[in-house]
Amino acid sequence: MNIIILEVPHQRSPSVWVARDEQHLIEIAQLEHNLVYDKYTMEKAEYYMADEIPDDLLAILNEHGEAVQVGHSGDSEFFSIAEAGTEIEAAKEAIGHDLSNCHFLSVAEAKEFKGHADAEIALNKYIEDNDYLFGGEAWIS
Repeated sequence: MNIIILEVPHQRSPSVWVARDEQHLIEIAQLEHNLVYDKYTMEKAEYYMADEIPDDLLAILNEHGEAVQVGHSGDSEFFSIAEAGTEIEAAKEAIGHDLSNCHFLSVAEAKEFKGHADAEIALNKYIEDNDYLFGGEAWIS
């Protein structure tokens, strides 16, 4: 299932691109925004960090048994599994972190999207220019 990404920067014109599916979106976030989403057990933390396990990670591991390191662009934090959110949520946050707005849309949602005129124009043009990517289903009337 294609995901249409509508990026609205603070000062430039909106841009639109497509990810093939959620895994592709995660891979793009890893490559372009240095997405980190790593699960840790005490054993994994001891193996990779030896005697230098961060205090916040150690506290979460002692209390919950598992932790997740989540972050992007060089900054990350440790969370319990329940507090971490999903990897796709982390990927979306990484992609949209420095934008005024960022929308992740299905083809149906893209066809119905209402927003700022510049964003609508960019989205409609992208869909019309790339209809073949969506098996013809993206045609906007």
